[in-house]
Amino acid sequence: MKRYFAAGMPLRLLMILLGPLYMAGSFAQEISDTIRKPDQSVIDSLEIRQQFVKDSLLAREIFIRDSVQRRLHILDSLTFLQKELPGLLEAYHRVYKEDIFLHGYDIKIIGDSVLGDYSYLILPFSLTQPYTPWKGRVSLSGDPVKINVDKQTQRITSIQAPLMKCSFAWGSSNSVLVLNERSTIQKNGWGQFYTTPIDSVFYDRNKRIVKIKKYIQVYSLVNGNQRGVPLFLQLTHVKQYEYGPDHRVTRYQIVKFCDRWKAYEKSKVCSIITYSFSEQNNTIVLTRRNDPSNNYSDGSYTYVFDEDDHPKSISFQNISNTENWQRTIELNKEGNVHCYFDKVNGVLKQSLCMIYHTDDPNAKYPVENITTVFEDDGVSYYQKNNTTGQIRTRDRMTLEWSSWK
Repeated sequence: MKRYFAAGMPLRLLMILLGPLYMAGSFAQEISDTIRKPDQSVIDSLEIRQQFVKDSLLAREIFIRDSVQRRLHILDSLTFLQKELPGLLEAYHRVYKEDIFLHGYDIKIIGDSVLGDYSYLILPFSLTQPYTPWKGRVSLSGDPVKINVDKQTQRITSIQAPLMKCSFAWGSSNSVLVLNERSTIQKNGWGQFYTTPIDSVFYDRNKRIVKIKKYIQVYSLVNGNQRGVPLFLQLTHVKQYEYGPDHRVTRYQIVKFCDRWKAYEKSKVCSIITYSFSEQNNTIVLTRRNDPSNNYSDGSYTYVFDEDDHPKSISFQNISNTENWQRTIELNKEGNVHCYFDKVNGVLKQSLCMIYHTDDPNAKYPVENITTVFEDDGVSYYQKNNTTGQIRTRDRMTLEWSSWK
């Protein structure tokens, strides 16, 4: 038998030794091919994941950008309303309220999406109410509030808020503002009428109100609640304002016309009242004059305020000196009225005090007010709860109070 040798080594032994090396080389080649050429499904899966991450980041970027733009748009709208509303709300109050409007306060933006309330200071002729009746307030947020804006003219055209519904229209020169409130039905001895208020506010070059004319358009009434044909236009009030160098009102006059319900009747003036203002530090003196004069109601009101525009006292003295009283105001820690104290010719006569139950949801009355009468010796022997109607008295000997009855 022939035997083959390779370099002195038997061929079979050589094949046994070289076999594993050949197989290892083939396996390494397979691994190398696998690394160089991964499965296509793995490639597709990675690409899908990468695209998902890109899409998610893009969607979040778009959401954040849209959210920022939306917030900026809301803030721009609120800033516009913050600037435009005070003038309209002042005009509304001067037209429709009898109180003397002193000044308004800035509207604040709460957070970046809500308007705060509009509040203003008035000069009341008497004070009996709880809380802070010398300050008016209009809520500008919540479901009942609706403000419409003409996008072309960038003007507010209507405001609907609690106890308020009014539309606004500016004249071509922007010096006249026309207000329209809701219509009403009037029934009296002269018949039944459908009436619509039409009021005009006139401004000077400094955008101050100088005159107000209040009209009522009177229509016939049909079908019990429908507007019929126009009958006549009735002038009801004319209000005029004068200002000092500091742009504060120094004189205010109101002319009231008598009611009329026939078109042929002429307009007649029923009353003319003129108010003049003087202010020094925190004291305002309001002088009232009727035309023709009235010795009882003509006189001067003196208002003393603290630094937060809360009145500390109100006093009045008429020109005939038959009226001379002072009402001082005591506040509680929440800044609401605690008590009113009345003095006549310097002598304490009575007090009106408030008991608040605002923190008690089961309270029958949110506020109770109690009148205490003082006698000449300065001691009180009588109290009345004006809310419940109960009274109690004090024993003059023991000074002990009886129970409420």
